[in-house]
Amino acid sequence: MGKGQKAHRGDDGRDRHRRQRTDTDERRRHRQADLAVPKPARAPRRRPSMASSVPHGRQQDRRRSRHRGAHHQDAVQRGDYRVSDASRPEGQQASGGVPISGGNVMNTKKLNRTTFKTSREMDFFSEKELVTQTGHEVSEWPLVIVKELIDNALDACEEHTITPVITVAADASSITISDNGPGIPESTLAAALDFTIRASSREGYVSPTRGAQGNALMTLFPMPRVVDPAGRMIVEANGKRHVITVRADPISQRAVVHDDVSDIPKSKKTRLGVNKIKQALSSGTSISMEWSANEEEGIICWPFDGLTVHGKAYPGSFAQRFRELCMGFAMFNPHLTLHLDWFGEKKTFTATNPKWKKWLPSDPTSIHWYECQHLERLLGAYITHDRDAGQDRLVSDFIREFEGLTGSAKRTMVLDAADMKRMKLSELIVGDHLDSGRIEVLLGAMKRHTKPVASRRLGVIGEDHLRAFFVDGLGCVPDSFQYAKRTSEQKVKKSDFGADDKASFIPWCLESAFGYLDDGGDEDEERRRIFAGANFSASIKNPFRSFGSSGEGLEAELNKLHVGGYEPIVFGLHLVHPRLEFTDRGKTALIVGG
Repeated sequence: MGKGQKAHRGDDGRDRHRRQRTDTDERRRHRQADLAVPKPARAPRRRPSMASSVPHGRQQDRRRSRHRGAHHQDAVQRGDYRVSDASRPEGQQASGGVPISGGNVMNTKKLNRTTFKTSREMDFFSEKELVTQTGHEVSEWPLVIVKELIDNALDACEEHTITPVITVAADASSITISDNGPGIPESTLAAALDFTIRASSREGYVSPTRGAQGNALMTLFPMPRVVDPAGRMIVEANGKRHVITVRADPISQRAVVHDDVSDIPKSKKTRLGVNKIKQALSSGTSISMEWSANEEEGIICWPFDGLTVHGKAYPGSFAQRFRELCMGFAMFNPHLTLHLDWFGEKKTFTATNPKWKKWLPSDPTSIHWYECQHLERLLGAYITHDRDAGQDRLVSDFIREFEGLTGSAKRTMVLDAADMKRMKLSELIVGDHLDSGRIEVLLGAMKRHTKPVASRRLGVIGEDHLRAFFVDGLGCVPDSFQYAKRTSEQKVKKSDFGADDKASFIPWCLESAFGYLDDGGDEDEERRRIFAGANFSASIKNPFRSFGSSGEGLEAELNKLHVGGYEPIVFGLHLVHPRLEFTDRGKTALIVGG
């Protein structure tokens, strides 16, 4: 090649090098221009890519590496990604906790929990605890109130041989139960407001009383404030008016009771009852539960879980359940006159037998109703009561409280047979328990020298009363009424008692009634209605839900007889038994043997 050609190639190389340098400068200017333009902030990258960094010397690379390391530590603390233990230097602990999946960091610091003591008084001051205590949901508390107060009113009247007259009134902001009894004693009211103890005159005894299936009066007083901050109870008795509010102190966890007591004005000698019947204020008890009135779109609501109460009483409605609970007491108590006022709609059930008799709470109990465990429980209650009073009663004083052992001759025979003359109850304690062997001997001797109680003495409602209630009270067709009764009558001779000293002869009486509703009534009112109860107390729910081992209850048996839920009939079933047993805390389901 010639020189000219070489020179041309050299010129081409220099031009090519010049163009490359120009391109590099141009790209650098573009990058600088891009850096000068502000860009929106972005979240730190999880793993900064080395390919995206543009090195500008060793010192700038070190600064960039330190910057990435700072972002890396921040991301670990935030939990943006997890650092494997393998990448952590040996002996180095995770800062701030151990990262776990899901972006959270598990704290490795150990919590030493403090054991807090909670007063049992708090068992009465929340919806959850009261549901546990009563065995009923909040929406059923009005029924619990009515049942408990009617039970108490009937017992009080019967113990003082007063023919009971009870008024039940309900309106938008209250439920009131009034009676013509002796008036609740101040001591009983004070005991019901002491939430540190359980006070009951039914505890330990075995007898066919209503109190054995109810809830303690102390469960009622907290209810108003639990459902409504303005709720309160008003008790009128013995010339005094108590305005009671009960709440719990959340700090001390103790009950705070406010009892504003005032005298009932002497000028107010009588009050006008729901059925326009005047009652003397000097006698009887009136207990009202009050709350704030609430009406939503013309519908009255009670604060019991938003319970709507006013309107037509269709089958299954709360209004129907409320009425039928009250009516059940009238059905099972021939001596009771009951006035019912439901939002101004009034109805009276008049007593058919004011002189009717039954086994009273004040009657001595029969030793034949007790097994050894029942007698041990009663003895333990007596011993504890005497200790608190600084006393120690004799065994002879204890056994005189039983049916058939009030006479000295019978007691002497029992004490001789049990070898317990001049013995005190405390001597039945051996170490930290009662002497079951000696108690069994005493139980056998007491049964051997007494007679079982006949079932008729427990109380029989009777066909006449039930017929009047079904026909006149409920409107059943007279010719359709049917009645049946079964008892546990046993012909037991005195000589038979020695066969088994511990045998218990438990009397009972089961009564049933049936009737067709008149066809001329409301179709909704003519569906099947069941009234079921035990020991002369109406039940909030059907207590005969399971018979024997079949698992089927009263409603299933009626269905088998082609008496379904839409049949226009009324059926009543009542059991009197001195030793009722229930399957639930609310005492709504009886254990009935096959």
